[in-house]
Amino acid sequence: MLSNQSSKEVAREHGAEEIDFLRQRVLLWKADYVSQAPAAGGEEYLFLVNEFAQEIEDHLYPYIQRLRVTDHLDQEQVSEFLAFCYQQVFALRHHILQGNSE
Repeated sequence: MLSNQSSKEVAREHGAEEIDFLRQRVLLWKADYVSQAPAAGGEEYLFLVNEFAQEIEDHLYPYIQRLRVTDHLDQEQVSEFLAFCYQQVFALRHHILQGNSE
C-alpha cells in the first residue's frame, strides 16, 4: 500500500506518538517519586525533586533534542513537552512540601 504522506509528515507523526509515550513515562516517574515521599514530608525529601529533575535532564532532554534535530518534532513541541516535564517536577515539590501532588 502506497502512502501519499511525505517522509517529513511521517516523521512528525512518529514524533507526536513518541511525545505521548514520554508524557506517560514522566507521569510514571513522578508517581514513583510521590510514593517515596510522604505528603508534606518536608525538606528532608527535597532530594527526590532534584533526582526527578536530573532524570529528565539526563534521559529525556537529549532524546527530545535529537527528535528536534531529525525533524520529528518542531521547537514548539519541544518547548511544550519540557514545560510539561517541569510542571511535574514542581508538582512533586509541592507534594513534598505541602502535601498535594496535583
